Amino acid sequence: MIENKTDARSRILEAAAEIIGKDRNLNLTVREIAARADVNVASINYYFRSKDKLLDEVELLLMEKIHTIYKNLNDASIDIRERLINWGNNLIKHLIDYPGIIYLIGTRVLERESASINRYLNLMETDLAPLVKELTGIEDDGIAGFKVLHLISGVVYPILIFSGSDQSAGIDISDDDTRKKYIASLVRSIENP
Repeated sequence: MIENKTDARSRILEAAAEIIGKDRNLNLTVREIAARADVNVASINYYFRSKDKLLDEVELLLMEKIHTIYKNLNDASIDIRERLINWGNNLIKHLIDYPGIIYLIGTRVLERESASINRYLNLMETDLAPLVKELTGIEDDGIAGFKVLHLISGVVYPILIFSGSDQSAGIDISDDDTRKKYIASLVRSIENP
């Protein structure tokens, strides 16, 4: 019986994550989630108590992969430039699959309701910024912060464009070779102080 409860809870989370992440629907209803998860509406209230609490957990679930992508920046056996290229490539691939993450985080940050944005900002500071400093030789935190924002913007903005048109400035970032060339160019662009 407990296993079935866990299955229903997981199905609810996965259904909501898919609706938000893949369908980019932030106005999802409890009925829509229940239908996709193949559970009754009462199950959602039972497991999550409210739609807002469910959305908090969905946000954390969708951000889990992003945290893994950031943690891979710490692999000292790989050249810094290559780590940054892998980071950007993997992050774009993940956001192509789940573009709704950007909309969810953006909306919740603007509403000051984000459960995971502080963890994400910490990753930028603890995992990305030190590599940027090492790659560029920049010691000034402010200038390094600009370079980090440049990288983040260079990853997120094409997803916003791509998710609405399937291309970003005439570039198909869903193509592996094109995406890797783009990210390599992005990383090179931050190397000059």
